[in-house]
Order: sequence, then C-alpha cells, then structure tokens
Amino acid sequence: MRGRIAAGVAVIAVIAVVSFFWASPGIADGSLRLQPPSLQHIAGTDTLGRDLAGRIGYGVLVSFSIALPVSVISLILGIILAFAFSGARTLSTPFLMLSDTMKSLPPILLALFLNALSGPGLVKLIAALSIGNIPNIARLCSARVIVLRSEGPALAASLMGIGRGRIFIRHILPFLMPYLGAEAITIFSASILTEASLSYLGCGVPPMIPSIGSILAEGRSVMLSAPWMILIPAVVLAAVGIALEMIVSGLSESDSASH
Repeated sequence: MRGRIAAGVAVIAVIAVVSFFWASPGIADGSLRLQPPSLQHIAGTDTLGRDLAGRIGYGVLVSFSIALPVSVISLILGIILAFAFSGARTLSTPFLMLSDTMKSLPPILLALFLNALSGPGLVKLIAALSIGNIPNIARLCSARVIVLRSEGPALAASLMGIGRGRIFIRHILPFLMPYLGAEAITIFSASILTEASLSYLGCGVPPMIPSIGSILAEGRSVMLSAPWMILIPAVVLAAVGIALEMIVSGLSESDSASH
C-alpha cells in the first residue's frame, strides 16, 4: 500500500520536475518541421518546427496548474457545505436533491457550455470543473460527517456541550483526511483528463497555450508520417494517469483499513 503510493508520488514528482525545467512553448521554424526524435530534439518537432518535448512539458504544467486549484476549491467548498448542511435537518433534503441534480451534469458539459458562451479561458475552465465536483464532495462528506458525529469522541464532545465547529475540526475532520486525500487525487486526475479532452476538441485552454490535448489534436493529421506527435504525449498523459491511480488506490486502502 505505502509502496504503491510512494511509486505514484515518485512518478508524478519526476514528471513535474522534468516538465518544469524543460517547459517551453517553442519557436516556429519551418526548416525543422516534423523532425523525428534526436539528441537535439529528444521528442522530435511538431508541424511548425517547435520542440515537442518543451511543448509537452509546458502542457503538463498547464494541466497541473488547472487540476490543483480545482481539487483545492472543490474540497474546501465541499467540506464547508457538508458541515453547514449536515447539522441543518430542514435543509438537508433540498441539499441532497440539488447535489443529485448537479451530479447528473458532468463537469465537461458545464465547461463546454461556458466555452460556447464566451470562448475558452483558464479561469472559466477551473470554475466549471470545480462547480462540477463540489456537489459530490459535499454529499459524500455530509454522509460521513453524520456518521462520525454520532459515535466515538464526537458524540462524547457533543454531550459535553462543545460547539459544532470545534467538534468538526477536532473530532471529525481528522478522520476524513484519508478519504479526502483520495478524493483530491481523483479530482486532480479527472481534471487533467478533462482538460486534455477539451483542449483536444479546441474547447479547453486558449489556442496559444500549449496543452497535451491540443498537441494530440495537432498530431492527428500527421500520425502516420510523424507518429511521435501522438505517441509521446499520449505516453506522458497515460503515465500521469496511472501514477495518480496508484496513489488513489493506496489512499483508499488506507482509508478502508482505518475503518
């Protein structure tokens, strides 16, 4: 379990560090168009002669810079909503109904809707993905808060007259951390894949910003003559997804073991 988490973290760390130092949007040079991988261009060049490795690294950083705030915003607002509605019985039913309604709307559809209204943008993409994930986090956390509040130290503290906020922070939130960690990584991974999918369709980040999805879309027209345009970014995206899944599975097992 720990080995799986450590391996996943190591892969993500290596990809992040390499991307940070290698990232570059690239400079167009027609004389270098579609050159295969070499010592000078380790991942080859794209249709405009730009270094593909630098653009992939830039795309990875863009994906991470979108997925991280989406995860943080979703967790923070989801926890706040769970705390607020878990103690309000009159509002819990409408809250659950609203959460179920929002769950039926995938984040990618909301992002497409905002894109159709006002075009692509990083802030709008982060907002759409966050809004799509908050209800699920709030609903699941609310169910766990209700269970934890009725047993063990939380129940004893409640009987002693300690306030809800203090009980939540001291006796409930620590027990939610393994679960919240797994959910955060799940949202992080899903956000990366969603951003790549939207950028592949031309509805993600603005066109001037390199993205794994836009690189894959560009390579689609030359995949037979320049297969590295598809294979290399696809391998990087798959490696990120597999590493994050390893972390999630390890954290989920840790959460199960704690119960």
